[in-house]
Amino acid sequence: MKLGKYILGLALVAVGLTSCDQDNVGAIYEPSLGQDHITFITEKQSVTTEETSIEVPVAIGRSITKGDYTTTVTLTDASDGLKLKNGQSSEEVTFKNGEGLAYVTVVVEGMEKGKTYTGTLNLPFEVTATADTTLNNKQIVEEEVSVMCDYNWLSAGTCTFMDHTGSMFGLDDPMTAEKVDVQNAEGTNIYRIVEPLTRIYEQIDDPCDPTNFMFHLADDGNITVDDGTNLDWWGYLGYFDQRYAGYCNVVRDGNTYTVNQLLLDQETGDLYTGCSFTFIWNKP
Repeated sequence: MKLGKYILGLALVAVGLTSCDQDNVGAIYEPSLGQDHITFITEKQSVTTEETSIEVPVAIGRSITKGDYTTTVTLTDASDGLKLKNGQSSEEVTFKNGEGLAYVTVVVEGMEKGKTYTGTLNLPFEVTATADTTLNNKQIVEEEVSVMCDYNWLSAGTCTFMDHTGSMFGLDDPMTAEKVDVQNAEGTNIYRIVEPLTRIYEQIDDPCDPTNFMFHLADDGNITVDDGTNLDWWGYLGYFDQRYAGYCNVVRDGNTYTVNQLLLDQETGDLYTGCSFTFIWNKP
């Protein structure tokens, strides 16, 4: 998620808390028992930046906006370089009278390209007593912050991308997209195909989530794929695992590469065979 979209999202939340349905604001935001509802807005915040240092505002909400209110946010399990703005392990956050949102700022400095930095923010135990059960609102007292320092991506040509996995969902085999961007992480042998499934399925009512396929290019022209998940077919993730070499492998014929792997159901954790795609790389 780019930082601009991230901040916009928080802005929309702020508008929602402070301006929606003013005529019925008491009924909507104040529990019938008069209890406040202190909560993080989301369980996870993910930010991607090309900068090596960044500040990330994290929003906390409350349901009753009368008077000032102060709570404490604690940072735990933080990567080196990720900290609260005050440099301490905890920081006081104050809601001003009339405000439904307050912010704590996470700072990440000295990041390395391609590395992800994480930490967990916690609200104190006593705020759980303020949970609003009358409106069935979910109270989030722990939020994970994830910040990735992205590579500087350079053009490495395009490819014709042919998806064979769509046949598992009743679609034609193969489904093809032309001139899909291929990029190189500057100074590395890391490459990515940019959102190939989005390009292929963008014309249907339910396109795939925008995910990239990353690989390493060797001097002899062969490619290798890191173990783990990659492209997303409607909640089913491509899963490459070298332990299952019979199902997870790369077949090369010149500039044509076929990647065979497993398919992981995100909801159940079940693995399926038959996930496969081919790309013909038009190198510059």
